Amino acid sequence: MKITCRTLFDCSQTGVTGHFRSSEIPFRDRVGQMVHNQADWNHSRNQQRNWETLLQIIGLRTQPQDISVPEHRNGVWEFEFRSESPGVFEMHNNPDPLAGLKSDCEGVPMMLNLTEQPAMAPTIATSGTDQNIWFSAVNTSME
Repeated sequence: MKITCRTLFDCSQTGVTGHFRSSEIPFRDRVGQMVHNQADWNHSRNQQRNWETLLQIIGLRTQPQDISVPEHRNGVWEFEFRSESPGVFEMHNNPDPLAGLKSDCEGVPMMLNLTEQPAMAPTIATSGTDQNIWFSAVNTSME
């Protein structure tokens, strides 16, 4: 099953991991941002942390495959991935094939004050007026 994720959280895949290392600056991260100092490092690292958090949530039920790099357009980050089993995100007595994924995400803390919209709660909301993440199954003719 191919799944699209859209989120208001900045989950840019910057590639910045670990603790600040002054010996490595200046450099350009994977999304092209210049990292000149510790504040830049922390910003880039927090974007990467959000990306890692989403992958870890998905990984609770399946090993995500064919993961695309998150793309940022108009305040929304979007990426796609495949799950190895079509029913892996199903929940008993719920017709939504992604109900388990949405349930796993609900209330998970995310890093803020990056490049996302400023007035947002610091946790994932999968429904309601404060919803900040959307998952959808992508129908493909090859599945």
